[in-house]
Parts: sequence; C-alpha cells; structure tokens
Amino acid sequence: MTRMLCALVLAGSSLATAQQHPIIGTWEVNYAAGLRMENGAATPVMAAGVLTVVAQGDSLIGELVTTPSATTPARPATRLAAAATSGAALVFISHSEARMNMNGEERTAKVTATWKLTVTGDKLEGTTERSIEGMDMGGGGPQPITGTRRPH
Repeated sequence: MTRMLCALVLAGSSLATAQQHPIIGTWEVNYAAGLRMENGAATPVMAAGVLTVVAQGDSLIGELVTTPSATTPARPATRLAAAATSGAALVFISHSEARMNMNGEERTAKVTATWKLTVTGDKLEGTTERSIEGMDMGGGGPQPITGTRRPH
C-alpha cells in the first residue's frame, strides 16, 4: 500500500511538472533549419518559425512550423518530444527526413535532431544538433536557436 501511494505521488508530481513548465506556450523562433554543403564546407540555412509546446501526460510535445521564405520552402511541421523536468533546461528529440543532393544525385536521409532549450521568462535560447543517417561528417555541430514568447 505504501509503495503504491509513493508511486502515485511521484507520477502526480511529474504530471504537475509538465503541466506547469515555463516552456509551455507559443514561441516565435529563429534556428538553423538545415545545412548547405558546398566544397566540403557546411553553411547553416537559417529559418524562422513558430514553436508551440503543450503538456501531454508527463511529457512536453512541441510542434515547429517553419515560415516559408526564399531559402526555406514550405515543409511539414516538425514534432519534438521531451520528458518534463522541473528545471528551465530541456532536451527535445525530433525525427525527420532530409532531401540531399550530392554530386547531382538526390536521395532522402533520416535525420535525428537534439534540441537543448532553456527558458528565461519570455526568452528561449539553446542549440539544435542533427545527425544524418549514413553521413560521417555529422550535422555541422550545435547550431543556435533563439525565440520570444508570442503574446496571448
């Protein structure tokens, strides 16, 4: 009985953490949406978008919608997921596919991105780092992401 009560209290506290986390809401963000590789040099392709984060159970789920521009065409929304923690720093993971053109040959590769985000008031900062399946050169290292909370 005591173990059951402890388990319920712990489950309830992680659920409460997710429901009250300061990252919950809508953010206008600027981030590296990908990399352009030319002559062996990686150049980040910067983009703007809207990140919406909600609590689901003991997790935080984000949806990132990129704002189309001349350098970043319309693309499907990206889903990010993180375990809720009591601190302002979070690690989200997302999975997607990238179109790649290498020496005139186009292919699709699976991408896993790790988003390390910190919230301070209405400011969001952090990095995103991508690993691309089948690529030894990596995803260019951690790239910055910044954002501000969108007013209600």
